[in-house]
Amino acid sequence: MPPPSAPPLVLQRLQSLLDQLPPELRRAAHWVVDHPAEVSLWSMRRQAQGLGVAPATMLRLARAAGYDSYEAFRAPFQAALAGERPTTLRERAAELQATQDQNNVPGHDRLTEIQANAIGSIVSMNSPATFDAAVKTLLTARHVGFLGTRSAFGIAFQMHYAYQLVRRNSILIDGLGGLQSEAIDNLCEGDALIAISQAPYPSATVRLARQAAQQGVAIIALTDAPLSPLATDARHVLTFDRADREQVGQRPARRGPGSFFHTTAGLLGLAEHLIARLTARGGEAVLNRLSEIEARMHADKVFWSASAAAPDR
Repeated sequence: MPPPSAPPLVLQRLQSLLDQLPPELRRAAHWVVDHPAEVSLWSMRRQAQGLGVAPATMLRLARAAGYDSYEAFRAPFQAALAGERPTTLRERAAELQATQDQNNVPGHDRLTEIQANAIGSIVSMNSPATFDAAVKTLLTARHVGFLGTRSAFGIAFQMHYAYQLVRRNSILIDGLGGLQSEAIDNLCEGDALIAISQAPYPSATVRLARQAAQQGVAIIALTDAPLSPLATDARHVLTFDRADREQVGQRPARRGPGSFFHTTAGLLGLAEHLIARLTARGGEAVLNRLSEIEARMHADKVFWSASAAAPDR
């Protein structure tokens, strides 16, 4: 997604008078053109601080461009940004900062709302039968791979960690040594791959999942939309609701993004639900595996305990 640009009319006015401006106003004009989101969202004083000039400089620039006030100068920027939700990381961070400055719906409250919505949507968007169908594929698979890249890698790692506590046949596609494609190449028909991603979807995740599907591997997609690129070749698709993403035909209230970075709470919730469902359907084999693992961890003193740490007396 290209970065936002200054409104055409304002840009035309600034370009026409740029050579006539004194150096300080010329620098302010360049800053305005390069920072349209901040112009829209930040106060004049905040913009001046970011540029390192006096607030009066911003007012002089607005008047030089033919506007009676700085608010009138900002209006085209605000109208342009109001037409669409912020899409770049910079835009989202700028909106977050502006929201905090104005004490209007604190970002942490909005983020909590987004996280809670994502978690709460898992049950409403995925029936027990949908989870059970995915579990059946996992229980009958020879090998089960776990794929997540970039922000979803942590989810894949945690899900793999939990899965290997109850079953022996897991493979983490971690890309160590750049060998992700080779690891996927070891999977074939009769195997399953849990592919984890949400928008923006990393190209590597989509490419590797499609490679696995072409090899006959059953794909279980944990993602944020039925039309996600991971869903195209998936045998099972488990989704959650992205409350921070605008839906087609809807214009959400401008309440702030919550964070500049998308939350992964929904993906983690899907992963934990699927592992819990697998354990519930895994029978005696799962219980025996857990007993074996717990005995080994206890013998190896894997986890800290107050009694084990107490000095001898």
